[in-house]
Amino acid sequence: MTINVAFFDLGETLLTRRRESVPGAREVLAELRRRQVRLGIISNTGDMSRRAILETLPRDFDLGAFEQRLVIFSSEVGVEKPDPRIFRLSVERASLPAEECLFCTENLLHTLAAQQVGMRAARVLPPPGSDVGTLVRELAASGMLG
Repeated sequence: MTINVAFFDLGETLLTRRRESVPGAREVLAELRRRQVRLGIISNTGDMSRRAILETLPRDFDLGAFEQRLVIFSSEVGVEKPDPRIFRLSVERASLPAEECLFCTENLLHTLAAQQVGMRAARVLPPPGSDVGTLVRELAASGMLG
């Protein structure tokens, strides 16, 4: 089955601990959008408000690339990963079967929690050796991208 929505974790998947974009992340997001894959975020944000979260993003980070309904900050929904409820909410907001949704993160436990609710999951290496830049190629090779 084809992936139609790709959700990403923020920290250590798209952004480094120093709040810089992970090398290759922008290109992967652009290529997924080119392939008409909808983009979302699932991120644990503690008690930070959306405004505070936005202020910590690097200037070159394009939050507009993500479908706003699919930007899920734990501080706004009251549940954090790896709780399966945050992944179920993500699938519900995508209005698609879980198997058409992908969650990409560097965290193994969060990957397993996404799979527990039927989502596809891709685990990437965190910076400095991040391999997020190879994600589209690997998804295409596995037949998950149309």
